[in-house]
Amino acid sequence: MKLKKVYIFQILVSMTFFANAQTLTQTVKGKVLDATTGRPLPGATITLLNVEPSQGTISNNQGFFILENVPVGRQSFLCSFLGYEDSFISEILVGSAKEIDLTIRLVESLEQLNEVIVTAPKDNIIPNNKLATVSARSFSVEETKRFPASISDPGRMALSFAGVTNSDDTTNEIVIRGNAPNQLLWKIEGVEVPEPNHFSEEGYSPGAISLLSTNMLGKSDFFTGAFPAEYGNATSGVFDINLRNGNANKAEYAFQLGVLGADLSLEGPFSKDYKGSYLINYRYSTLTLLNEVIEVSDNSVPKFQDLSFKVNMPISNKTNVSFWGIGGISEDNQENAEQINPDLTEDEQFDSKTYMGGVNIKHFLNDKSTLDAALSYSGNESSYELTLTQPSTNDSFIERDLLENSALRFSLNLTNKFNPKTTLKTGAILSYLNYNVLSDEVRNTAQDILVNEDGNGTMAQFFAQVKYRFNKKLSSTFGFHSTYFSINEDFAVEPRAGIEYKIHPKHTISAGIGIHSRRMPLNQYFVQVEDQQGTIFTPNQDIDLMRATHYVLGYDWRIIKNGHLKIEAYYQDIDKVAIAADSNFTSSFINGTFINGAFTDNGKARNYGVELTFEKFFSKQYYFLTTASLFDSKYKAADGNWYNSRYNFKYTFNIVGGKEFSVGKTKNNIIGVNAKTLLNGGKRGTPIDLEEFDQSGVIRIIENQRNTLQFEDYFRLDTSVYYRINRPKVAHIISLDIQNLTNRDNVNTLEFNPNTRTLEPDYQLNLLPLLNYRVEF
Repeated sequence: MKLKKVYIFQILVSMTFFANAQTLTQTVKGKVLDATTGRPLPGATITLLNVEPSQGTISNNQGFFILENVPVGRQSFLCSFLGYEDSFISEILVGSAKEIDLTIRLVESLEQLNEVIVTAPKDNIIPNNKLATVSARSFSVEETKRFPASISDPGRMALSFAGVTNSDDTTNEIVIRGNAPNQLLWKIEGVEVPEPNHFSEEGYSPGAISLLSTNMLGKSDFFTGAFPAEYGNATSGVFDINLRNGNANKAEYAFQLGVLGADLSLEGPFSKDYKGSYLINYRYSTLTLLNEVIEVSDNSVPKFQDLSFKVNMPISNKTNVSFWGIGGISEDNQENAEQINPDLTEDEQFDSKTYMGGVNIKHFLNDKSTLDAALSYSGNESSYELTLTQPSTNDSFIERDLLENSALRFSLNLTNKFNPKTTLKTGAILSYLNYNVLSDEVRNTAQDILVNEDGNGTMAQFFAQVKYRFNKKLSSTFGFHSTYFSINEDFAVEPRAGIEYKIHPKHTISAGIGIHSRRMPLNQYFVQVEDQQGTIFTPNQDIDLMRATHYVLGYDWRIIKNGHLKIEAYYQDIDKVAIAADSNFTSSFINGTFINGAFTDNGKARNYGVELTFEKFFSKQYYFLTTASLFDSKYKAADGNWYNSRYNFKYTFNIVGGKEFSVGKTKNNIIGVNAKTLLNGGKRGTPIDLEEFDQSGVIRIIENQRNTLQFEDYFRLDTSVYYRINRPKVAHIISLDIQNLTNRDNVNTLEFNPNTRTLEPDYQLNLLPLLNYRVEF
């Protein structure tokens, strides 16, 4: 019996050795498309580079290709097609469990050649949107996962890009070039959506945890200024997110368990002979586990869950239909949180729902024209209630915000590529908005209503943009975006233009100019004000759209083979800024906070700065990204004086990098280490009027000293390590992210302590470990 057990043990050991020693392979497949129209390109050649013997394949009449037996590890590919520029797809991580699905977009060559000429590798960060000239880059799912402490969140990953920062560790704020986070436009599958975050509250907070699972993401774009004409209702930047299609060849699964959440994804085909596919992801929070290790929030355990899906259904060679949706619910309830005044009890209740979804149709009218249509529905609902009670007197104070906003949108885009030199893209967006907003304060039994409105409105947008390529070196874009908003009956026309000139294969200069407008959160338009006769009215309903004119000048130098040095200088002249109408007050919508009271759109603001990026794309198993930004952000209040904006940190500096090591007998497994250093100028605050407090006990800021206090510089060191174990048809990934490794106390805000008559610091998150396990099969 013992001998039998020994034989069984030896067999198991042999099997394990064989699994570790064999060279694992995977299938790489995908689709080759025209970069401008999205039309499939049949007959394109896809070659696997740097392997012997060489491997290659050709796309079929629908643009699909399959390349089998690709070795596991980092692989690079070359795609060639007669009449188009070559495309290099470098350093793709090929794993043993899930097939790799590539979407390769080729740019039509201006020179019709009879043979393929291999050119220098192109940047991995060239945006999907070929009408972009400045302040734009694409990002991959792998980057989102790789950057330390990004928590697989594209928003947090973008904080490493030039000109982008955050003012609060606990939120998904994205501050671009000194602009408030609520000036950013989010688009998913080509349609505008509310901020895709859990715990979000329109007009108050962007939320804390992304609704977007990396299991759902495809290659997407990020813009920080002077963006193309198709993007409206944004003055700071744009996140243009694409959802990938599920595997149309076989079923695949992934399960992930981490400190923040557990999620499960499923994908696969509807049938063997049909290219339609499904992709579903569900996630549920496990923050209760983290709360046992480190206090996430005072006496609370935030909870959330979300569901995402995409169904892709090709109808014919010319028509494709897709259905997609993302929805999440979250709650964060606190009772008796720590208070400066021990005699005061606190009960804070918050819950939110964010949802979005739609149907997209792509139809190829001919080889040169593409029609894209989308019908979507999205919204955000949040309920916040704070109750403060003084047990000794039974005095109470209640603050409530009940917000419901939804939008039904229809969009239509037409892309015409007349020839390799000239492309015209036109489109229209019609949004039907519904809102039900209530904000009030109750002191004992006296109610003060700040906002109370239930209704609907419309926003109509139209754009047209032309790109003309004079030759291989010089190209330009020009167009306009127009917006009509029914709530304030404002109409804005926004001309835009850009130019790019390659003075040398390694040197490119670019410039962009454009006017961009943005509406305020709907509750701001319906703030109630009482006049001297006791009449209640809403004076802010006629406030115009805020307008920002962007000027950008850039220079890009291919200083190394797989990297570049980029410098951009910019100036933003902002007009129609909402500010407090009373010159005794200096509040402004430019600070990104809710304004209670009457205001006017006579304010102005300006942001200007210079940004430096030195980046090595992932190659030879390592990468780095260094960015530095110097900027100034100010606004003009009703008293005629200029003030620092809330986000005028003055500078931000990032270094992020990482290295991978292939391990195991056949180098099938990977160990990766990453680190990130972030240094920002400190946040801003305003002194308290101590004389007023001593006389009346009322806490008021000194209005003409708004944002004059600057806190200590913000510094954070983040690290991550991961181990990927590839086995036949299954892969295991274990990772650990540590945010704020040095446990530095970074000041979040200064809270006034009435007992000591001083401003006391409230700190941001301390050291935060995030352990995660993922299995793919």
